[in-house]
This record gives sequence, structure tokens and C-alpha cells, in this order.
Amino acid sequence: MVGVLVGVLLVGVIWGCDCHQKPYSYQYVRREIERVFAEEEANRWLCFVFGICAIDAAYPLKPDLAIVYQWSQLEFDYPSIEDRQADIDAGNFIPGKPAPIDVDVHYSYSPHKKSRVFVAIPRFQDGVPIALGVVTDKKFNSSNVITPYPSWDWHKTPSKCNENRIVSVYRVSIDECQRLWVLDTGRLKETQVCPPQILAFDLQTDQLIHRFQLPKGIVEPRSILVTPVVDVRDAHAKCKDTFIYIADCQTYSIIVYDVQKGVIWKATDKTMYPYPNYGTFDILGDSFDLMDGVLGMSLSPYKPGQDRILYYHAMSSPTENWVLTSDLRNRSRFIHDSQSSPEIFHTYHGKRHTQSAAEAIDKDGIMYFGLMSDVTLNCWNTHTEYGPKTIDIIAKNLQTLQFASGVKVITNSKAGQELWVLTSRFQKVATDSLSTSDVNFRILAGRTEDMVAGTACRGGIPPGPPGGGYGLVKPPFVPEAHHKKPHLGF
Repeated sequence: MVGVLVGVLLVGVIWGCDCHQKPYSYQYVRREIERVFAEEEANRWLCFVFGICAIDAAYPLKPDLAIVYQWSQLEFDYPSIEDRQADIDAGNFIPGKPAPIDVDVHYSYSPHKKSRVFVAIPRFQDGVPIALGVVTDKKFNSSNVITPYPSWDWHKTPSKCNENRIVSVYRVSIDECQRLWVLDTGRLKETQVCPPQILAFDLQTDQLIHRFQLPKGIVEPRSILVTPVVDVRDAHAKCKDTFIYIADCQTYSIIVYDVQKGVIWKATDKTMYPYPNYGTFDILGDSFDLMDGVLGMSLSPYKPGQDRILYYHAMSSPTENWVLTSDLRNRSRFIHDSQSSPEIFHTYHGKRHTQSAAEAIDKDGIMYFGLMSDVTLNCWNTHTEYGPKTIDIIAKNLQTLQFASGVKVITNSKAGQELWVLTSRFQKVATDSLSTSDVNFRILAGRTEDMVAGTACRGGIPPGPPGGGYGLVKPPFVPEAHHKKPHLGF
């Protein structure tokens, strides 16, 4: 190989590299990504370096994911050092305890508003001062500081249940109408201190524009609301026709919220349950038990005229499942019995051999997700049968890709799509063995078209018919693979 690598890597080789990497500011990485992607096709395979980088074209490499941010421990944007210390003294902030679970990105179309990276930090343990924040360019102890969103006031004294509050958030979702949807569990550790709520913020103004408190008939004492998926059905109109699908991983239910009508119901099915044989997670030699039901959810691409499909899986399971959203949105099915319609829920015959958390789907119907024990990022073309023959690896790195709990496909300001992933050494969090001398949390990003190039998810597989609309005039398109009978394998 003729190529020579000199200098400090800005973006490391995710495919097999176990090197330590220095994080750079989001704006700097984005600037460099756009610069390189704008060059000729051959140069899209170059790695970034803080110095000189040359790679022989005869040895093409798989494109890399950029490490946009990384932390040994999270730090927060306190007004002063004294305020930080006061929170530490009060036990509100225990350095090294907060563990981020999800990431989402908002590309601003306003020249007066910066693009932002959001992180969700649930309060399932003590010492977490905020539940939702934005990564900033400020540094404290060499770490990018996270500022609370929308402000400190929303996160202070969560047990008091103030009207403007955010108690605990596992995941968020930014829709095509520039709204940030926040799913607040209302739980501090194992205690339900406030009613769960759904919040929506206008990202152009950062003002709260919608709030809905989930009623007791929908949530149970054991409920943990972990994933919101937003289905906007009139994005080119007024964005009023919106549904939120919510995963409750402990009651094994999908909750459906009709934003426009302000009504809510839930569906429960055996496909949403965890598998006992998949309740033990083994990641790089660390084991812990977690019996989580439905958690990963994603929607087929929206195109007018046909139904959309909601894909979902229990975290502690080997299967992938699907349901037509027109069936989920039919409130009359579930208003009297959440388990009334087992016939609408389907499970693929093929299985994973390990657990998976979050998932996301791009405009071509390709799904992205991590495999826990493999420590890989993977893809699957949803127009094919699910299973080992159609699941492919897009990135593998035992250091940087542990426990991919946040996975998003983001459409950037140039209409291109990007894969954003939050990974962590969550197995160390679960076993209370996290060391702040190591890098524990990372946010990575890359172009979707580059990540799937040459994989089974892209090569030679024609895209299937688009999904979208209500599916009320024409029979909904259901791919041939979806017609197979459910196969559960409990």
C-alpha cells in the first residue's frame, strides 16, 4: 500500500479500528464532512486527518463513521463552578453517573439558528441533573458541555411536578415539521413521581407548542415509556394530522396518540413481549439481565397513497415484527380491549442471534440497528425477508460501537440522509463498573448511502413500492415477505 497516514485522526476507521480518537466540535466535523463529500467520488473514501492523509486508490476502504462527540463522563452547562459544586453537594449531580441513551439532530434552515445535537439522559439512577440537553462547543475537563433544554428551570426539582417540567427521557423524535417531541416518563429511578407526558417544542422558537398528560387508564405503575415514533400525515400542509406511537417496554404495549383529536389508546400483543432466553446481555465479557419488551420501532418511508408499516421489536428478543399503521390508528379496535386484534401483528420467520435496541429506516426502506453481543452496526432492506441472510454489517468496532441505544436517520440541509448513532459502555453502567478514565459515550455519524454501499441491503435489490397515506381507498401494499404467518418461537 502506497498510502501514508500521518497526524492525529479526526475521524477514525470504524471498520476494525480500536484507536482512541479525539472529538472535535460538531460544526468542525460537519464542515470537514461537507468538504470531503463535495470532492470527486474517489476522495469520498479518504479518512480525515489532522495533518496529512493519503490512501492508494487501489485499496478502497469502507466509508467511516465520524466520531462527532465522545465523553468519559458527561458535563453540564452550569452558570458557574459554584453552581456545579452546589449540585454535587446536594446529590443532584454525581459526576460519572449520567448515561445518555438517545441522540437526535436538528438542521436549522434559519440563518439565525444553529444546527443542534440533542441527547436524552434518563433518570434511572441518582445524580442526573438534567434529562434532555443540547451538546455545546463549551468544554469542561476536556468534555463538550451539555446545556439543558429548553432551560435549567424545566429540570430543577423534578419531584415537585411543576407544570413546566421534564423528569426523565429515554428518547426523543424530531419530525419534518421542525418539532421536537419529548416523551417524559415522569419516573425518578423506580418511583413514578409525576404523570407521564408528551411535549412538543417548536425548534425555530424553542417554545412549548403541545402538551399531553397520559391518563392512568393508559399507563400502569410498571410502565416505562422508552421510544416515541412520530407519524406526520400532512407534512406539506399544516402538520396537524400527526400520530405518536409509543413503546412501553414493561407493559409490552404500543400506545397510540392522535395529536389532532387529543385521544389516546394502546395495543398489546405477544409480539411485544421479551423472550426469557434473551434476557441476559453479554457484551465483551460483561453480563447483566434486562427483560425489556417492545423498544425498537421505526416507520416505512412516507409516500402518499399507500399505508405505512410500523416495524418493532422487543429489546430482549431475537425477532422483528410489523403492523400496518392503518390498523394501529383504528381506535375502535382497541378502545375496549387492548389485546383485541392479534391478527394484525406479524413476526418474521428469520431471527437475530442477539439482542438489539433502537432502529431507524431511511428513505429507501433500509433499516439500521446495532447487534449487542456482536458490537456491530447492521442494515436490513425491509423489502426482503428478515434474517441472517439479509442482515448485513455496515460497521464493526469493539471499542466504539458498544450498546447502540440511539439510532436516527437524519435528512440534512442538502436533502441527503445521515446515520447518527449514540453508543455507550452501558454494560458497565448496568454492572456499576464504569470507569471515568475510559471513553464511555460516543455520538457517531455518516452518510447512509456510503454505509450501505456494497452490502446485501443495497446491492442488486430493487426498492419496493413506497408506503404512506391512510390506505383507505386502495388496498394497502404488503410486501410478499409480509404475508407469512406469524412465527413467535417462545
